[in-house]
Amino acid sequence: MGGQLDVLDIVVLGVLALGTIAYFTKGKYWGIVKDPYATSYATANGNKPAKTRNIVEKMEESNKNCVVFYGSQTGTAEDYASRLAKEGKSRFGLETMVADLEDYDFDNLDSMPDDKVAMFVLATYGEGEPTDNAVDFYEFIMGEDIEFSSGEKSLANLKFVAFGLGNNTYEHYNSMVRNVTKALEKLGATRIGDAGEGDDGAGTMEEDFLAWKDPMWKSLAESLGLQEREAVYEPVFAITDRDDLTKESKEVYLGEPNKLHLEGTSKGPYNAHNPYIAPIAESKELFTVNNRNCLHMEIDISGSNLSYQTGDHIAVWPTNAGKEVNRFLNVTGLLPKRDSVISVKPLESTAKVPFPTPTTYDAIARYHMEICAPVSRQFIATLAPFAPNETSKAEMEKLGGDKDYFHEQISSHYLNIAQVLEKVGGQEKWSSIPFSAFIEGLGKIQPRYYSISSSSLVQKKKISITAVVESMDIPGRTDALKGVTTNYLLALKQKQHGDDHPDPHGLTYEITGPRNKYDGVHVPVHVRHSNFKLPSDPSKPVIMVGPGTGVAPFRAFVQERAHQAKNEENVGRTILFFGCRNSNEDFLYKDEWKQYEEALGDKFSLITAFSREGPEKVYVQHRLKEQAKEVNDLLMQKAYFYVCGDAANMAREVNTVLAKIISEQRDIPESKAEEIVKGMRSANQYQQTAPHTETNNFPNRSTAATMYNQQQARANRDSQGQQGSYAPTSAGVSQTESGPMSAMLNQFAGLSIPGTMANGANPMAANQLPMAGGQVFYTPEGQLVYAPSMFPPQSMAPQQMSESAYNTFPAPLPYLAQTTYPGYVPGYPAIPYTPTARAGFYPDRSDHSKQDVPGLENRRGSYSTTESLPGTPYYSSFAHREHGTHIAAIDRSPFGSTPSPQQLSVPHPQSLAKPLPYSTTTIPIGVDIQALLKAFPPIPKAVPAVFTPTENMRTLDQSLHNPIKGNRNVYIRGLHPNTDDDTLALYAKRFGKVETSKAIIDTATGACKGFGFAKYCDVRDSELCIRGFWELGYEVGFARESFNARLKAEGDDNSTNLYVSNLPKTMTESELGAIFMDYKVSSSRILRDSQNHSRGVGFARFENRDICEEIIKKFHGQPIGEEGLLLQVRYADTPAQKDLKRITTERRQFRTNEYNVGAYGAPADMIALASPMPSPLLPRATQIARHIPDSGSRSSGSWKRDGGSSPAGYVSGFKDLDRSVVKVSLTEASPNKSVKHFGGKVQERLLTDP
Repeated sequence: MGGQLDVLDIVVLGVLALGTIAYFTKGKYWGIVKDPYATSYATANGNKPAKTRNIVEKMEESNKNCVVFYGSQTGTAEDYASRLAKEGKSRFGLETMVADLEDYDFDNLDSMPDDKVAMFVLATYGEGEPTDNAVDFYEFIMGEDIEFSSGEKSLANLKFVAFGLGNNTYEHYNSMVRNVTKALEKLGATRIGDAGEGDDGAGTMEEDFLAWKDPMWKSLAESLGLQEREAVYEPVFAITDRDDLTKESKEVYLGEPNKLHLEGTSKGPYNAHNPYIAPIAESKELFTVNNRNCLHMEIDISGSNLSYQTGDHIAVWPTNAGKEVNRFLNVTGLLPKRDSVISVKPLESTAKVPFPTPTTYDAIARYHMEICAPVSRQFIATLAPFAPNETSKAEMEKLGGDKDYFHEQISSHYLNIAQVLEKVGGQEKWSSIPFSAFIEGLGKIQPRYYSISSSSLVQKKKISITAVVESMDIPGRTDALKGVTTNYLLALKQKQHGDDHPDPHGLTYEITGPRNKYDGVHVPVHVRHSNFKLPSDPSKPVIMVGPGTGVAPFRAFVQERAHQAKNEENVGRTILFFGCRNSNEDFLYKDEWKQYEEALGDKFSLITAFSREGPEKVYVQHRLKEQAKEVNDLLMQKAYFYVCGDAANMAREVNTVLAKIISEQRDIPESKAEEIVKGMRSANQYQQTAPHTETNNFPNRSTAATMYNQQQARANRDSQGQQGSYAPTSAGVSQTESGPMSAMLNQFAGLSIPGTMANGANPMAANQLPMAGGQVFYTPEGQLVYAPSMFPPQSMAPQQMSESAYNTFPAPLPYLAQTTYPGYVPGYPAIPYTPTARAGFYPDRSDHSKQDVPGLENRRGSYSTTESLPGTPYYSSFAHREHGTHIAAIDRSPFGSTPSPQQLSVPHPQSLAKPLPYSTTTIPIGVDIQALLKAFPPIPKAVPAVFTPTENMRTLDQSLHNPIKGNRNVYIRGLHPNTDDDTLALYAKRFGKVETSKAIIDTATGACKGFGFAKYCDVRDSELCIRGFWELGYEVGFARESFNARLKAEGDDNSTNLYVSNLPKTMTESELGAIFMDYKVSSSRILRDSQNHSRGVGFARFENRDICEEIIKKFHGQPIGEEGLLLQVRYADTPAQKDLKRITTERRQFRTNEYNVGAYGAPADMIALASPMPSPLLPRATQIARHIPDSGSRSSGSWKRDGGSSPAGYVSGFKDLDRSVVKVSLTEASPNKSVKHFGGKVQERLLTDP
């Protein structure tokens, strides 16, 4: 017996092993749990499941060569997948099928023939999670030990296309499509075209999709040898009149979701295909004002097998309002047939009817079809051939083909399909449209998810909902835009309170449901589980930020902690930051919080922010900053931090404020604080969610005025919903006003500034000028001149902030080269402004709700890092001119600022081009470069590279040098901020046939970052493009290898040194070695600061490369320590890689700063200095002067380099810095001199060593 294990021993060891795995993985392998309530739609309808889960076998059976998979939570990705499948068939003759990811297995993807293609349309849910139906696929494809049916680990035969749906306001933006694309390519699959990304946060999802799919189809056609044909509508579904049935027939569906509901035998499991018809136990109004509604509802789930946990979501199945149902049926000519019974059958074996049939037109429009959603431009184009007359057809074609016109007429007003048809067709009926087109184009109405506002410990069988009833005024509409679901809930509340005919906001609903099955005030629901949870240990402190209905999940959290305290559990400190407009109008659960304070005592604090009660608007982020010390203390105690609410504005500002708190309280750089916040997110210590999804398409107040036009800002605004008119301020500057701008003007108070005044008044002193009325600039004759504004300030529309990026101007932004009007600097009603923080929170401003600038980490396509780059400029009103245009180097130490390449100890080497085999001065025969440049639209001269001396500009030989064989891609730098994809395409195509072109756009501002690419079909056209842009002063040449490729090339394939990060700060060297105890560690160390505190990173060296590979595979991404930080393991950088990263970061920052100054202007204090400290930018001023070329150095210089010779010491044709330049010779500025001002006079003195 002594040497054997009995059964109990084995059980105990098994439990210990599982516990050990659980501790070290922190649930990694079961963190993404498939909804236990999920079941197939086919089963819920009483049908048999699909015959096979082998997708390749299914495609062969049905003779398909293209499968479009979708991962969808709200139905949008499914809709896009259907549209791709339909377009592929109609335009290219592909035999397509649409496939739900959860219906198939994927271990046979390796057997996909290479003449077939798979498309993936993948939505990202929440914080980087897969949608419910994509969980199994995601876990499989991201697995570490994937083995396919053939035993191979390669997808060499698989060709795929990918498009993602995401929201840039979340940290893990479009992570699903990015991760899946990387995984497929790693397995050897071939991606066709670019992986597209749609951005719901910017309000550009539809246009992103349309812009992506056309070049994708072109690439796919080339890859598969497809021929495009004229697209003709081909129905996917057959509609059959059922004259043998009436709506009273028992087999006719009148809105029931499946067969069990039709027969009255519905039972669980309840899920996204099978709702529970739940009684509403209680409902009440939470607001005390008459013009706004917020509902509290108690949903009774005691009659079901539903359960929930605190922090979960409840899904409400909405019903369309009768008014909209009638509108839709009337304009389509179906009103007389509303109760006629029809059957809908798929014409293809792989197509799915999205609702059960037979049914009626009324039931489809009321319960199943998304008729209230804003209509897409692509769908408008599909319907054009069915217009009732030629005039309507022409208008539909124009709307479908012109995105700007479509935005102006349709999308900016959020019109649904019936409203569009009414607008275009007038009184005409659109009865020629096949009903199948509506089924395909409008999509299925989806459940709306709401954060549960009750604790499952307190009320297991009742679920609380807290929801604001949506009703929004939209410019250009005579009626308010109504939320589908919340108005439906309001009608249910009115019915429960005795109103037999409720009509909230003039809307009526079939409250009793199909066949009166909802009578007694019921609502269809199901539960979706969430990862937004309290810590399992109730003694852990929690900090919650939830303004408005964002407080919903935190009511549940506090309710649960109060319950735990009553049961004598040890409850940690609990702080809730809540904000609303007025304490007497919309203070949610005002009296209830007092009960929780009594239960929790000093463990609980409610900190409020009322935005409209005082002279200054106060929001939760301001209160958070006021509590900085306690917040930091709690975070040091491993507190959990939660945010619920507007991700585009409030949540982003809270993230920024939290980083500032950590930075200030711990006396560490803000960049390090930001890394700490990121680490909290990775460890699930920082969690974020939204209170509800009213509808997939209902605009929140921050996106209601979003423009699709790239030339306009896409930043979300008006986060708290305040509406009003904001006009740019014309602020006179008094002598007593503080700020660097005022100080500078005061230095010139005695100077007379000539110029033509609007009212003919005498010339004014500099400090008397109305800021928004014009510009002060410095002439080559040595005078400061005042010029009136060319573009008067415009009144702002409601919800438009005064700092609106570019929206101040008519589109497109009038961006004028100075040489267009020699000697004249146009005055803008707003000037460029780059905040020094990562988001624009400035406590000294009065318009706190109007300051959001998206953090750099959320700017797609940006070079941004946490330390190296300034913010992207946007336009600020003249009321805030004192801030100037910030540039990274100005706000950093003069000794630590990023230098220009000319100031580096080891200069960036210029590319040395070999002599070309042909003459670079020879233009191809018959080509007139100057004529090409002047063709409409004429290419403007480049934005100047103001910090780069002329002698360092690339020669034409260098620009034409092409070291990469077969490279036809041209890099163009110096583009104007209002350049977009379409504009660059127009510029590029004059030189030859363009394969692709792309202007690099900052999604936060809508402005071009100054550079772009154009790839030609013929390398000679690429060379002609280079010649043309070079003539206008652009930095242009053949694109080089990507940074990642160059970084990889600098690696050491024999290195055995691993870099390990995200280590707990308390970890010692011996503990680091213990992590790798199963391997022989040659050496290990943890990096420490001057106080001997761990930096959380270290190195470990091993015997050979194979062991390193095994360790990376085994340990990278594994949780470690008490808080479960994810261990990061990779090869340590080689010295060459470190240098490349450093040089690249410095160069990127330098180039960004250079472009910001050249395109937008420079801050006043670049030249106007306080006397005690010389500016680190004086050498830059010298560079600017050196940059101005001698006359004739190029046939046509940069757009600010023109002009004749200037008197010595003056700048010719160069835009004034911040349009108010101190009268000092730029050519005389040097590192050895400082400038000192005395009452408007400028003196120089030599600096001497102390």
